[in-house]
Amino acid sequence: ILAINFILSDVGLDEVLQTFLMGLATFTRVVILLIVSTLIWVPIGVAIGFNPRLSQFVQPFVTFLASFPANFLFPFVTLFFIQHNIDINFGGIVLMSLGAQWYILFNTIAGAMSIPSDLREMTRNFGVKGWQRWRELIIPGIFGAWVTGGITATGGAWNASIVAELVSWGDKTLEAYGLGAYIARVTAVGDWHRIVLGVGMMCFFVVGLNRLFWRRLYEIAERRFKLG
Repeated sequence: ILAINFILSDVGLDEVLQTFLMGLATFTRVVILLIVSTLIWVPIGVAIGFNPRLSQFVQPFVTFLASFPANFLFPFVTLFFIQHNIDINFGGIVLMSLGAQWYILFNTIAGAMSIPSDLREMTRNFGVKGWQRWRELIIPGIFGAWVTGGITATGGAWNASIVAELVSWGDKTLEAYGLGAYIARVTAVGDWHRIVLGVGMMCFFVVGLNRLFWRRLYEIAERRFKLG
């Protein structure tokens, strides 16, 4: 209640609604990032995880990529966007993914490595291939790990949106329509009422997503998608 009074003392309900809509825009970017990262990195991660020698070499490298400060690359990517007239509303997804996507790959590799080799051998002996192999072996084996990677990746993407939706190069500034850009803009001028509003709205989306989506997926992973 105190936080609401603090916000509304200087910010109207119209702006609260606007920040909610901005949150939906950023949420859409996070969802696109998650889907694209899953489609790209899950098959690659499974292939790596099923190859012990390759996974021993790749896993430390992926860990490094996940921990590398992706915002170090932002100026170079921003320059590329400016030179090629790429809309930051779409380019922001690329910036957000520079660090977040690797959590999907890392956890998928770990999940694939945890699938017992005798089960993999059995599916080969019985001629289980293609989608049937994914449905009966791979998805149950990696689903819990993918959920963990998804939570980490989306959390990282929400944080990254603050620096990915409002970027500059020289006298050029690119601003996407989103909650991250809103927080960055009001933080730059020290507007505490709007900072609290923006951060609070982001917490609303993140906590809501965790409770309504990720928690249920964890329950599914425990109840249905597990080996044995």
